[in-house]
Amino acid sequence: FDYLITVCDNAKERCPYFPSRALKFHKNFTDPAKARGSEEEIMAVFREVREEIKSYCSQFIAEHVS
Repeated sequence: FDYLITVCDNAKERCPYFPSRALKFHKNFTDPAKARGSEEEIMAVFREVREEIKSYCSQFIAEHVS
């Protein structure tokens, strides 16, 4: 693979070395599993993070993948 993207600070800190020539990127997303509130509020957090990841991926592809 060509790219390694860590998506939370915990992963970045716990996996500082990855034996690969892949280009490494980091983007911290809120962990939706830590959301609190009603079922609707928790689902809203999951949806918000999903859209953030979707947007990040689209932007990443536009900038780095030809």
